[in-house]
Amino acid sequence: MTASHLPYTRNGLKFFTKRGGLTSVDVEKICDRAAQKYLARKMGLGSRDTPPVVMRVDLMSAYSQHLRDIIKQRIAHPTHYDTPLKGFKVIVNAGNGCGGFFAWHVLEKLGADTTGSLHLEPDGMFPNHMPNPEDATAMSLTHDTVLAHDADLGVVFDTDVDRSGVVDDTGAAINGDRLIALMSAIVLDEHPGTTVVTDARASDGLTQFIASRGGQHCLYRVSYRNVIDKGVQLNTDGVETHLMMETTGHGALKENYFLDDGAYMVVKIVIEMVRMKLAGLEGGVGSLIMDLEEPAESVLLRLNILGEPKHAKQRGTMAVEAFKNYIQEDKLSGWVLDDCGDCSVGEGCLVDTNDHPIDVDAYMYRAKLYDENKRPLGMIHLRQSIHNPNIALNMQSYLPGGCKSMARDLHKRFLLASGVNEFLDTREVEKFVK
Repeated sequence: MTASHLPYTRNGLKFFTKRGGLTSVDVEKICDRAAQKYLARKMGLGSRDTPPVVMRVDLMSAYSQHLRDIIKQRIAHPTHYDTPLKGFKVIVNAGNGCGGFFAWHVLEKLGADTTGSLHLEPDGMFPNHMPNPEDATAMSLTHDTVLAHDADLGVVFDTDVDRSGVVDDTGAAINGDRLIALMSAIVLDEHPGTTVVTDARASDGLTQFIASRGGQHCLYRVSYRNVIDKGVQLNTDGVETHLMMETTGHGALKENYFLDDGAYMVVKIVIEMVRMKLAGLEGGVGSLIMDLEEPAESVLLRLNILGEPKHAKQRGTMAVEAFKNYIQEDKLSGWVLDDCGDCSVGEGCLVDTNDHPIDVDAYMYRAKLYDENKRPLGMIHLRQSIHNPNIALNMQSYLPGGCKSMARDLHKRFLLASGVNEFLDTREVEKFVK
């Protein structure tokens, strides 16, 4: 049960089997069956169910032991096997979510010094900052604490620890594309040539980083469930895919049963940190991504969908499809729909072209803008929000000032010209371009 990044009033349930997390279609079937059983019971239909057998099981202790065993076995420290983190300082910022266990029951029991760790006690009102590896306050506080304590690593968890980010020993924040790059470097060293699946908000620089290490990059639809399901599908189709990560920090590994587990991601990074030290390598884990080329600018804007919420999904689809049609009909000269070119994914990272396509839960397209000399200026990703009645507009520019220029062009030649501004609130875009 979790609210994750949503307000604490919006709890939800996540379902898993030994084969990994369930899809939205699976969850809908479970909810339908539960509703039918509830209705039948209210109406007095059918026989009484046998009372369930209830057992109390300490799952967190077993899980913590599991993570400790993985770290000990894979580091195999030559002098102190049971305390391979002895001599390392690690700061954990749990943001008053449920990640404090990682400091107490994993790192400290393996010998790490976690002095200075932040907000380890759970508090669902989140009095300090949102527990989110994308949150600027969370990363800034962790940065300051890592430097103040001369720590080797800082760890930031979200509320339910299915997402994570880190801060290296220099205080540099490693989240978003940087975190995917770090995990890709680790996984490609273990599985040369493997495919890495990400959402289509990832940068061209990340694609080049993965390719430079011999990997394949599959860009796919936003939503961690879409990204993970695509990885499962590729493996089923015979395309070796060991890492699936969304730019929000959600990630899964084939070796970990395709579970979105932020603690497991950090375990992989901690193991790499110790291995590098044992090998006598200079620099912390951040040195593994020094050649990652990042956009000059990156901006996220949101356009609220006007009108009754029950019409939001339909109107969101209309807006995103109108954007695609405008480009295809050459009404937006210079804009080109993008795709990843591989992995049976095309048409703006939206449509599966294989025999068993994954269901579409929200529409989205990615497009690149070129100047009159065919030089790329940047890219945008336009999508329906899965959770809220709005359209998300992600922009990345290769040049300073490029995001404002792209937003101005998009506002004038699409948002106004197409008429979608009749049901989209464009004020955030208008404020940005002034």
